[in-house]
Amino acid sequence: MGARLLAALWLAVFAALACSRAPERAVLVTIDTLRADRVGCYGDSVAATPVLDAVASKGVRFAVAISPAPLTLPTHATLLTGLDPPRHGVHHNGTFRLEQDLPTLAERLRDQGLATAAFVSAYVLDRDFGLARGFDRYDDRMSAERPEGEASFVAERRADATVDAALAWLAAAPERFFLWVHLYDPHAPQRPPEPWASRFALDPYAGEVAFADEQLGRLLAALEERHDDGRTLLVVTSDHGESLGDHGEPTHAYGLYDATQRVPLLVRGPGVPRARVVETPVRLVDVAPTVLALLGAPPLEGADGRSLVPLWRGSAAAAPGVAYLETLATRFDMGWSPLFGVRSVRWKYIRAPRPELYDVAADPAERRNLAESEPERVAELDALLTERLAEAAPATPNRSVSAEERARLEALGYVLGRDAELALRLGEVDGPNPRDFLADLRARHDANRLIGAGRPLEALERLAGIESAGPDVERLRGLASLNAGDAAGAEAAFRRAIAQNPLRQENHHLLGLALARLERLDEAEASLRQAAEFAPATGALYTARGHVAEQRGERERAATYYAEAVDARVPDREALWRLAALRIEDGRRDEAERLLAGLHPDARRAPEAVVRLAEAEYHGGQPERALERLAGLEPRDDPALRSREATYLEAAGRLEEALAAREALLADAPEDPAAQNDVAWTLAALGRDLGRALALAEAGVSGSGRAPATLDTLAAVRLRRGEPLAALAAIERALAGARGPVRASLLVSRAEALARLGRRVEAKAVLAASLDGEGTRAVTGLARRRARVEALLSDPEGE
Repeated sequence: MGARLLAALWLAVFAALACSRAPERAVLVTIDTLRADRVGCYGDSVAATPVLDAVASKGVRFAVAISPAPLTLPTHATLLTGLDPPRHGVHHNGTFRLEQDLPTLAERLRDQGLATAAFVSAYVLDRDFGLARGFDRYDDRMSAERPEGEASFVAERRADATVDAALAWLAAAPERFFLWVHLYDPHAPQRPPEPWASRFALDPYAGEVAFADEQLGRLLAALEERHDDGRTLLVVTSDHGESLGDHGEPTHAYGLYDATQRVPLLVRGPGVPRARVVETPVRLVDVAPTVLALLGAPPLEGADGRSLVPLWRGSAAAAPGVAYLETLATRFDMGWSPLFGVRSVRWKYIRAPRPELYDVAADPAERRNLAESEPERVAELDALLTERLAEAAPATPNRSVSAEERARLEALGYVLGRDAELALRLGEVDGPNPRDFLADLRARHDANRLIGAGRPLEALERLAGIESAGPDVERLRGLASLNAGDAAGAEAAFRRAIAQNPLRQENHHLLGLALARLERLDEAEASLRQAAEFAPATGALYTARGHVAEQRGERERAATYYAEAVDARVPDREALWRLAALRIEDGRRDEAERLLAGLHPDARRAPEAVVRLAEAEYHGGQPERALERLAGLEPRDDPALRSREATYLEAAGRLEEALAAREALLADAPEDPAAQNDVAWTLAALGRDLGRALALAEAGVSGSGRAPATLDTLAAVRLRRGEPLAALAAIERALAGARGPVRASLLVSRAEALARLGRRVEAKAVLAASLDGEGTRAVTGLARRRARVEALLSDPEGE
């Protein structure tokens, strides 16, 4: 035998030995919302997925892999337990969590001595929903940025940030490990970063898929650089697909068609053949058993899935069997009937108020419902589904309600009844048939975008045409009403949403915002506290609680909440500028500037942030800085902005400019009591045209229904006219209903009137009382007015 032939033979032997060794490590990558037919190796000739295609070419590609549910948390629970939803009990995002007594893939591999780590990219996989069990490291810190033009969304982080975090862990990881990396990007809203945004301007979903593929490439390159021994097992899949308009559904969650249930599944590594395609349909419930089998680890007892290894070794008898399907989002979100189903090699059956049957082999797009023409097939598959659900427990949101929580809910007006009434018996289909309300899904989708685009009234019009009134529709109605300035309408809608789904955190959060707008602060605080108990507290929820505390005058408590919002796993950048505003008001400017330095420039320029920071400068005694902050705000002709600028001009001592600004506002709205009041106040401060000032002040009092602030202005005008008795009469009428800054101003005016009437002892007592309480800094020129009264009191003649 020649030397070259002998060397080649030994190389082949060594390669075979290497391939026969068990993997030392395993990597599971789940690319959220990735439908199979939008990947190159699954037949999309224009897909930009070279990394996924390369994985397929070096391993096994399962041509048909079926997800049990079109929802992120339930399907990932299946991937990590080898159980279908009826067995693991997780049926929806947010209100369910994986029970502690169910063994997981991560626990089993950690028991085998592998280090375990997970890096997830969406709030729905937060550790408090139960999937962190078994992981030494569970990185679930999300981005704080709200996607532009979206009213509601799932907090996420971009694939590059998630991969960065995973690579940092890999740099110091031991040789043997199990790593799960979850990339969320293809999920709606689809807004890929550049250059993918420009390249895929007409198909942003494809752009998000391409971006996720590129980031998968970064992860695999780092793995191969550090671990080049060929002993890394790689599994790449998705939790569900995306309808993209198929079957009338804009996104996913409300149907069981293959657009959302057929996902890619690729396996590569030791013991896995190259470039093999398995045509037999498989299930995501089979992934955990397959990983354990390849790693030589004990199986998960009682798993619904089975190892797929015999399939690629050619054993037809090893076919995993019928796939289970469900979505309960139709009930929990929309108030419709739930959907259940099974899928075999050839058939898909969907149990619904009107059953559906598809020959997926002959009709892969599932366009022809054969239920009426194939009653025996329907009966056979329906019996199989019944058998699968025979011992299933009811689907009860297992964020259980304690007696204390129940009492709080009932105090807020919600009647929960027995726990069983929150449950949904699996297999029962009742209520509206989802297929009959697809137009409602499109209207809901449009309304979400309209609210996010700042067009809440159009959103309300779009929602008005929805026939069904499930909790998710009511939530959007409430959100649109809140954004349109109708806090009372928002409250009513959020209460209707909670009545239908009392355990959804977001509805309690939003109700708290509406109640805060209505200045019912005790109720707002109770609702926000309730929200915090139903699910992991997001940064936005901490911010809302901080804002209510601030409204109550509890500044340090507010600051504590804002700090928690910044440090939350889903941080809220709004808390940065709200906390910075408090620090500016407290004179802690350096700290405020450090906080603002951590804020994205776009967030710093947001109108709400600019206005609050300007107000902080004003309250902190820096009106010129306040004017500088407002300088770039648009639109410049906004009456509220012009009024605010006039207030800051007055505080800066620029009274002539303040008067000009207020005269212009009055010219635009001559009957507006606020405009009348502001001009009268400024004329009094200047001591000019006091007859006109008196007429305007009286008109402001009348038009405002004798609001304390307008009576304060009337008193100021009377004092400038030398009429302290008349001023005192106006002040006494106002004090009964005055609070905060207005009360402080009235007390100073009262002290001045008493001093001018020679009642010096009373005047001194009232002036001292004006220093008590919060909000005295908010009154323009209050310190100067107080000094004027002190001068009067120090004059022995009382003048």
